[in-house]
Amino acid sequence: MKTNKKTFVKRALSLALVALMLMTVLSACGNRQTVVKPAVNTDVFLSVDENCSLTATELSAIAKMLSATYAADFKTQEILIAAYRGYDMLAEDFDASKIDPAVTNEPNLAAVVKLIEKANLKADIDSQIHFDTYTTMNAADALMIIRSMQTTANLNESETFLNKILGWIGAFIGWMTNTLCFGSYIGGICLFAVIVELLMLPLSIKQQKNSIKQSKLRPKEMAIKKKYAGRDDQVTKQKMSQELQELYQKENVNAAAGCLPLLIQMPILLALYQIVIDPLRYVLGQVPALSSALNAYYTASPAAGGLGRTIASGRGTITMLSELTADNLAGLKDFLFYSNGEELVSAIEGIMPKMPDFTLGNINLGLNPDISKPSILWLVPVLTFVIYFFSMRLTKKFTYQSQAMQDQQTACSNWLMDIYMPGISTVFAFMVPALVGIYWMFKSVISTLRQFIVCKIMPYPQFTEEDYRAAEREYAGKAPKKGETRPDTRTYGRDVQMIGGKPKSLFHMDDDDYLAKIEEEQKREAEGQGEEKIEGVALKQYDRPERKKKNKNQVKSDGDDSSADGEQ
Repeated sequence: MKTNKKTFVKRALSLALVALMLMTVLSACGNRQTVVKPAVNTDVFLSVDENCSLTATELSAIAKMLSATYAADFKTQEILIAAYRGYDMLAEDFDASKIDPAVTNEPNLAAVVKLIEKANLKADIDSQIHFDTYTTMNAADALMIIRSMQTTANLNESETFLNKILGWIGAFIGWMTNTLCFGSYIGGICLFAVIVELLMLPLSIKQQKNSIKQSKLRPKEMAIKKKYAGRDDQVTKQKMSQELQELYQKENVNAAAGCLPLLIQMPILLALYQIVIDPLRYVLGQVPALSSALNAYYTASPAAGGLGRTIASGRGTITMLSELTADNLAGLKDFLFYSNGEELVSAIEGIMPKMPDFTLGNINLGLNPDISKPSILWLVPVLTFVIYFFSMRLTKKFTYQSQAMQDQQTACSNWLMDIYMPGISTVFAFMVPALVGIYWMFKSVISTLRQFIVCKIMPYPQFTEEDYRAAEREYAGKAPKKGETRPDTRTYGRDVQMIGGKPKSLFHMDDDDYLAKIEEEQKREAEGQGEEKIEGVALKQYDRPERKKKNKNQVKSDGDDSSADGEQ
C-alpha cells in the first residue's frame, strides 16, 4: 500500500512537471506580453518645434526618464498619449470603459505634469531629471516627447528560414481555407489536421510493427513475471526488470521505439500552434511588425486611441482579426504609438478580402472562452475533456503495453492519467481561442481513428494457454524449487530455508526480524507435525540419529522375541 502511495505521488509530481513545461511552452508561443520599454529617438530633438517652451536637452531628458520607468503597471507612453488627447489616466475616478476612442479633447497638460512628477519619483538616480521647467510645458512639448517614443513598423523586414517554412505551411492552409473550405478557417485547419495524420502514417506503421514484434514476447514476459511473483522488494523488481531488458536485447526489440513518433510530432504541434494562433503572419503572409502594431492598437486604452480589448495570447492575432472591422480599423491611422499609421491601415485593408471566416454560424470562435463569463464557448473546454478522456482510453486498448510498462503502472496512476491529462487540456482550452480548442479535439479524434485502422490492418498476435505454459517451462529451470536453500548475503553465510519454495524477498532490510519470522513459522509447522525445536532449528523426529538407532534396536529385539516364541 505504501508503494502504491509513493508511486502515485511520484507520478503526480511528474505529470505536474510535464503540465508546467507545456504551459510554459504555450505561454512562450502565444502569450508574449513581455514588457518592452519604448526606445527614445533623440534625432527628433535635433529640430525642436519653435512653439516648444522647453529646450531639446530638457525634452530628451524627460523622454528618457519616461522610457526608463515604463512598466506593465505604469505604461508611461500610454498615459502620456492619453493626457495629450485630454484624459488623465492617473485620476482616481478614471474609467476607460466610458471613453470613446474616436473622441479627442484638448491636451490635458496638468495630467502630463502629474505623470512626469510620478515617474521622476520612480526613476533611479541616473534617470531622474533635476529641473522643474517641465511645469510650464505646452502641447508642442508633449507632442515632441510622444514623437520621440513612437515606433515605425517595418513592413518590408525579412523573415528567418524557419519562419519562411512556417509561412509556406500557413499559405497552404490559407489556400485550403479559401479554395476548398469556402473561407472557413476551422474547415481549413481541420483539413490540414487530416493531412498531417496521413503524413504521420508511415511512422505509425513502423511503430505498430515494433509493437507487434514486442507483443510476440508476451508469453515470456508473463513467465518472467510469474517467476518473481510474491516478491515486492526493490532488488527483486530490479532483477525482474533486468531480465526483461535482457529478453528485449536478445530478441532485438527496442522498447522505446514507440517514442519516436511522439518526438517527431512535438515540434510539428508547436509549429502548427504558431500558425493557427497567428493567421495574420503565417496564413495571410504579413510581417511580425504588423502583428505587433495591431496588437498594440487592439489592447491600448481608449483614452490613448486604442480599442481597449484584452487577449489571452499576446501574439494571437486570430482574436484581433475576428473582431476587426472597417469602422474600428480607422482609428489605427491616427494611433500615436506608431509614426506610420496610414501605411499600417493600407496593409491591413489590402488583406481584408482574403481574411478567413472565424465564425461558426453566429458564434465567433476566434474569442477565448472566458471562465468568468458563462457562454456557449464553454462547450469547447467541456468537449475537450470528454473527447480527450475517451480518446486516451481507446488508444490504450489499441496500443500494446509491455509487461515492464504494466508493472510500472498502478490503479492510482492509471486513474491519474485518465483524469489529469484531459484536465490539463481543458485548462489550455480556456487559454486559447475556441478555434484552437476545436482543432485539438478534431486532431485527437483523427489520431485515435488512425490508430484504430492501423491496429485492424496489423493486429497483435493472440496466444493460447499452451503458449504461456511453454514459456513457463522454458523459465522453470531458473525458478527456485520447493525446499531449496539459498545463501543470504546478510546472514553471514548461514542458509535460510525458503518457506513454501519462494522467499518473500531477495534482500532483507532487517535480518533479525526476517530470521525470527522464519523460525516462528517453522516452529508453528513443527508443532503441527509433532516436531521438536533444538536451538532455533526445526528437526523432524525421524531425522535424529539417536532415535533412529533406538527404533532399530527395538525392532531387532521384537524380532528375537518373536523367533523365540516360534521355537517354543
